[in-house]
Amino acid sequence: MKSKKLLCCLVILAVAAFTAPLLHAGTSGKIAGAVYNADTDEQLPGTTIRILELDQAVPCDADGEFYFINVPVGTYTLEATLIGYQSMTKTGVKVLVDLTTPVDFYLVPSELSSDSTVVVVAERELVQQDVSYSENWMTRDDIIRHPNSTSVDNLIANMAGAVVDGRGNLHLRGGRDGTITYYFDDVPVQDPFTGTAGTRISPEALEELSVVSGGYLAEYGEALSGVVNALTQEGGEAYSGKLKLTDGLTEPYQVTSGNFGKLRRNSENMAVFNLGGPIPGLYNLMGGKFFSSSEYRDLGGYLPHNRLKSFSQASKLTLKPSPKLKLNFYGNYYRAERERYDHRDVNNVSYDFNLDGLGLIKSKSYRWGTRATYTHSPSLIFNLQYNHFFTETKVAPEHLFDVYWTEWPGYSEDENGVYDGTIDDDNYNPDYIGNTGSGFTEGDDFFPYYSYRKNAYDSFEGEIISQIDKYNQFKFGLEYRFNDLKWDNKQFFNDQPYGEKYDVEPRYAAGYIQDKIELGYMIINAGVRADYLNAAVNYWEDPISKTTRSTADPKFKVSPRLGISHPIASNTVIHFNYGYFYQVPLYSYMFTNLQADLNTGFPIVGNPDMEPEKTIAYEFGLNHVIASDMTLKVTSYYKDVSNLTSTRFVEYPGGSYTYYTNADYGSVKGLDIVLVKHHTNSLLAGSVNYSYMIAKGNASYATEGYYDYFTQDDPPIWPDKEYPLAFDQRHKLAVNLDLSVPRNYKFKLFGLNMPSAWGINTILSYGSGMPYTRTDNLGNRIGTPNSGRLPAYYRVDMRFVKDFFLGFAKDTRLSFFVEVENLFDRRNIINVYSNTGLPDDDGQGWSLGEEEQEEYDLLVKDPQNFDVPRTIRWGFEYVF
Repeated sequence: MKSKKLLCCLVILAVAAFTAPLLHAGTSGKIAGAVYNADTDEQLPGTTIRILELDQAVPCDADGEFYFINVPVGTYTLEATLIGYQSMTKTGVKVLVDLTTPVDFYLVPSELSSDSTVVVVAERELVQQDVSYSENWMTRDDIIRHPNSTSVDNLIANMAGAVVDGRGNLHLRGGRDGTITYYFDDVPVQDPFTGTAGTRISPEALEELSVVSGGYLAEYGEALSGVVNALTQEGGEAYSGKLKLTDGLTEPYQVTSGNFGKLRRNSENMAVFNLGGPIPGLYNLMGGKFFSSSEYRDLGGYLPHNRLKSFSQASKLTLKPSPKLKLNFYGNYYRAERERYDHRDVNNVSYDFNLDGLGLIKSKSYRWGTRATYTHSPSLIFNLQYNHFFTETKVAPEHLFDVYWTEWPGYSEDENGVYDGTIDDDNYNPDYIGNTGSGFTEGDDFFPYYSYRKNAYDSFEGEIISQIDKYNQFKFGLEYRFNDLKWDNKQFFNDQPYGEKYDVEPRYAAGYIQDKIELGYMIINAGVRADYLNAAVNYWEDPISKTTRSTADPKFKVSPRLGISHPIASNTVIHFNYGYFYQVPLYSYMFTNLQADLNTGFPIVGNPDMEPEKTIAYEFGLNHVIASDMTLKVTSYYKDVSNLTSTRFVEYPGGSYTYYTNADYGSVKGLDIVLVKHHTNSLLAGSVNYSYMIAKGNASYATEGYYDYFTQDDPPIWPDKEYPLAFDQRHKLAVNLDLSVPRNYKFKLFGLNMPSAWGINTILSYGSGMPYTRTDNLGNRIGTPNSGRLPAYYRVDMRFVKDFFLGFAKDTRLSFFVEVENLFDRRNIINVYSNTGLPDDDGQGWSLGEEEQEEYDLLVKDPQNFDVPRTIRWGFEYVF
């Protein structure tokens, strides 16, 4: 039998090493508690506690206490047995990532031998005693009920401290975009060029979504603003699954009228299929279980030429060859094709009447790996993990997508290697030309932009988890990551095309030590993290003379982290945390134009010798139970941010250039208030999230000074003091109301019997206006940077669902649902013209006649200045 198990393990390991269809277990938590005599409250040593789903058992110590460490996130059933007492089973024990779930048993003495078991449903504590940081999490049920669960970022958008700017970028607590690290089942999936997630994490596959916006532990690195950990489901002992189909309506933008149209079907299609359960032939042999989730999307969107088609697949395989060894194999694949829409390009040219000339974006990513967990004893666990992650994105005109840019018309037609232009003045539609000389293109013109980027990395991780005693849980981890990056870019927006091309192989390593001390009256999370980066590339010290090449120095940073949680009463916990957080600048800032080509228009040079960006953060919070089903959480924070990536302008005889460097800085302070009514015995639950934040700095984005340079006549003056950042949203409010009528629930309304098994979830969101910099009609700044404010926005999203339970199988149901984004169709403004403060008037058409004005209005009515119009999705979901 042992040889048969070993052979199966070797075969599965070999398959996992050469294929990528599988995906591993998520991060874990801890279960701890004690066992008491129900009559005397005396603690009962020697009691056996078992997690039924994991087939793990531990005996209580001499004090009647027990613990399980490294328990995968999920919901479990625990059983307590002791001779002379009735057995007790607790169901619904939920384990959350990095947290301790307390579970106590009170056993009833029994003089006679009995097979009876007392079954109790575990109640989750409303206030988690050991949280020393700011964390928001959503369970699978929370995600399913959310009105807009089409992406992970949409789920995060209404959490306390989250801000979405006018470009659609997500910010946490005043951090720049690209400063949030995404983990997919504890595996980082960051695109180092953009700082965003390099793959799609489908909400339909998730067991839990965890968002830590402050005070995250030492095991998490490379994040200035926050950590997002998306944990997928695992297969169970029985087969289960889901089939979901959707369609929908939206109000598409009409290029011929410059207005949003009426509701119409516009391909809001999505298909999801999940399946999990035991693996035939392996379940009885070594506990083999699997989970797989596939998703196809075809979304027309409300903007012209903005269709998205994508396919994603995530799978997970879990084996337990022996009681002490657990193997996880995991993988996911994502492929997407998106039409690109820009109302006007950098030359103020619009393609609204030449949509085929716009670009196409194709992206692909996959990851796979394996994780081995060896339980030496209940108090000592070893984890070893290997990951491979790949992501690539290509942007080009659709009709030239498979043609390299050197063969494009305008560059190659004269075969002389000189740019001839892709937009012919003769192809401008004369009916749509304003007094600025810009207009709409037609004919053979196309968006002159080519880009290809690729990132692949292999990483090796090792971790030791040791429960040294009942007070101290110690963690030690190491990681090494080898990156392979490629970038090829060409922009033909003027007669000096800007281009760059490089292949680099930076190396990253990290290690951490962390101790969680649980004293009852105080829980301490103390840790330290070390990060190392070797850019492994040479660069010109002086891009002008190009006489000396240097090698970027390796960077090494140490980050102390301290968090304290102190229960001051049974229903009140206060916490404090302090820490240093570092993040490597985006690789696109480090490695761009290392050949120092200064002959292009507005050249910019990368800097591989930049220091990591830095944040020092402080936080204090209180979590209080104000009623049996209601909690209030108040958190204040302050962040000092420095060494941010910036640009600086250099003039020399005969030209000028800009280079990247560490020069930007900022500070953020704020207050988050979260009131939650939990799901208990009532039909209504919900939450109120309010955030007050002041985010200031000398620049909102790394390239702010660079773009100021070529949009103004004079070189930019970098501010020497802080001003409101572009994502400084002072007030934000999100109110969630969740009405859920359970199965077989009977009630009357106005004397009429009402149906059961249905629910309505509504989110009302409000945000004060974002700042912008006011200018005159010539582009000269008026007042201080970001002294203007956009109007406030609000919108209502809603989801209605009706469940029909089918009698032929337990819990099998068919659900019909309707989801509405922006229920009242409010035109929320997310961008304006800086000289007018309006979204549909750039102040340049004042001298035109009535007919010309109408035509010119089509050019300045930019649909990207408005948030999403009313969008309706409907469909059904079959769960078995």
